[in-house]
Amino acid sequence: MRVMSKNFENLIEELEILVKELESESLPLEESLEKYKRGIELSKICHEKLKEAQKVLVNKIEE
Repeated sequence: MRVMSKNFENLIEELEILVKELESESLPLEESLEKYKRGIELSKICHEKLKEAQKVLVNKIEE
């Protein structure tokens, strides 16, 4: 998957761009749905990256 190699900040930036495009209300329905699906995918990946970072921090605190 190509997005897993992106860093968290790049993923958030892409997600913010998608949100702005969706908020513009000028997209055709089909394109809006594709962007929405992509946004959900990015959101899930960001969530996983945050969970991984949390595990690292918890492990460091417990050392």
